[in-house]
Amino acid sequence: MTVPPDDAAPAPARPAARLATVCALALLAAVLVVAARSDPSVASSRTGRRVELVELIRAEQARTADLERRVAELSAQVERYETAGTGGAATRQALQARIDEIVAPAGMTAVTGPGVVATLTDSTLATSPTGNLNDLVIHEQDLQAVINALWAGGAEAMSVNGQRVQATTAIRCVGNTLLLHGGVYSPPYVVRAIGDHVELRAALDRDPVVDEFRAAARQYGLGFDVSVARRVELPPYDGPAGVKVGEPVAGVAG
Repeated sequence: MTVPPDDAAPAPARPAARLATVCALALLAAVLVVAARSDPSVASSRTGRRVELVELIRAEQARTADLERRVAELSAQVERYETAGTGGAATRQALQARIDEIVAPAGMTAVTGPGVVATLTDSTLATSPTGNLNDLVIHEQDLQAVINALWAGGAEAMSVNGQRVQATTAIRCVGNTLLLHGGVYSPPYVVRAIGDHVELRAALDRDPVVDEFRAAARQYGLGFDVSVARRVELPPYDGPAGVKVGEPVAGVAG
């Protein structure tokens, strides 16, 4: 995976402040990905069985712990620089290099690289064999199953219908439309993932939830196509940074 250079961008006026902000966002994203992927509310099949991705959760927990250590180390360095009032060009370059290592995995920059493209489409059948029209549309758990399997397969970055998927991204469908980052998208749903295409396709093939979706696709005429892409281009996440948290109003009982 490569990050396009931005030689025209001006040097940050306050690298220490920028570092602290980016590190905080990256750490928050890493923590939330564990919660999001271990959320027991995610259905494992089209009928609502739970997903338990134990190995994925353990991997993300280890990654979160590593990020915590890195953030603590960088924060300590920033504090020392600010206290001493030092920091020349070499210091700024070193800090910028570490910032770049964090912002790319956090989804804050555009990236390119080889990977796979998975396309999910509604059925072309007029009626379902069971008589239930819900059988003929792609549901959020179908899309979430594919995304989870790709993460488990080592995907470095991902997008859905041109929108960069972050750790905090919620996949929600209403009827046969997808709600994503404030936008509404209709099928087909195109998932682009950067990573080793062999590992990514193998992860899709061995995932039991994706296997259930494949069976449903065969039964109800849903579309599910996975192809190898030599070059996948993903945009940066352009939504609001951070997460809004409610606070109690003074004098009002909770």
